[in-house]
Amino acid sequence: METATFTDTTPSIDYSDLNPPCENYNLFQFGVIFTAILNSVIFFFSLLGNSLVFWIVVKYEHLSSITNIFIMNLSITDFIFSSMLPFWAAYHMFGWVFGELLCKFMSAVFSVGFYSGIIILTMMTIYRYLVVVHPLVALRSRKRVSGLILCGIIWVMSCLATAPVLIFTTVRRDNSDFLKCEYASDAWEEFGIYQQNLFFLISFAIISFCYFNILRTILRSPAQRRQKTVKLIFIIVVVFFLSWAPYNILMFLEQTDLLELDCEMSKHLTFALYICEKVAFSHCCLNPVLYAFVGIKFSRHLKRMFLRFRPCSYQEQNTSVRVSAHDNLHHEDFSVY
Repeated sequence: METATFTDTTPSIDYSDLNPPCENYNLFQFGVIFTAILNSVIFFFSLLGNSLVFWIVVKYEHLSSITNIFIMNLSITDFIFSSMLPFWAAYHMFGWVFGELLCKFMSAVFSVGFYSGIIILTMMTIYRYLVVVHPLVALRSRKRVSGLILCGIIWVMSCLATAPVLIFTTVRRDNSDFLKCEYASDAWEEFGIYQQNLFFLISFAIISFCYFNILRTILRSPAQRRQKTVKLIFIIVVVFFLSWAPYNILMFLEQTDLLELDCEMSKHLTFALYICEKVAFSHCCLNPVLYAFVGIKFSRHLKRMFLRFRPCSYQEQNTSVRVSAHDNLHHEDFSVY
């Protein structure tokens, strides 16, 4: 069974090319319906949540810190990633009917969204490591221009990682006359999966090193405010890896043929890939939830924004509360946390 419904480094399952002994029309139908429903739900909530994050960071925080610049770019990457999901849902149902040019473009955009997300999370962790463990070094790099330069580098790195997708993606017709948007050869498909795995391994090593030293430093000199910041970034990173790791592991095992599976086990693997794929894709709408429930300042900004839409009488009753909150915010170090 080949495994590529899109041609970036997060390949999905090719539901149309099951080996004849393992054909299962019910499983195929489940995948089509499951993908159409989940992709639509994920796209809606990602659009809503990441738009709120972007608006709040720009409106209330004014990109006043490197962390806020990272968070704004992370919301952009999540939105880019999720904006392609409706097309992949249609792909599962009808095959690739959008032409080769859009196949290359949308696969590349999808891949850029994925890579930029993991690189930004890694950079956020490195920056928090410097702030906590080496504050003097971080102090010299806290200027807004430093954050903009770093994000520019992140986007360039993401585009370079996506270059093989843009160059070697094509539309092919399989034996069942199903149009597939995928790499032009199996060798490039393997390269894409191994490249994705390599990014995960490097990011995991860097993040593990940073958090080990962050936690060791905090335990020696605890600070409530610093702990809250580390807590949010730590949760964001852990959720990212818990979302994507199972899917990547299964894809690696399937691609390398390390598991010798009979027909029934192959069906179970396919079903597991359906589930893990949607868990991975749902990550793009989880970060705004984390900000709202863990980030105190973000939830405060959200309340301020919603108060603007309350009736006039309600606004008058809460004027003192808003003014007090506004004053407190100006006395804080601006950060979404």
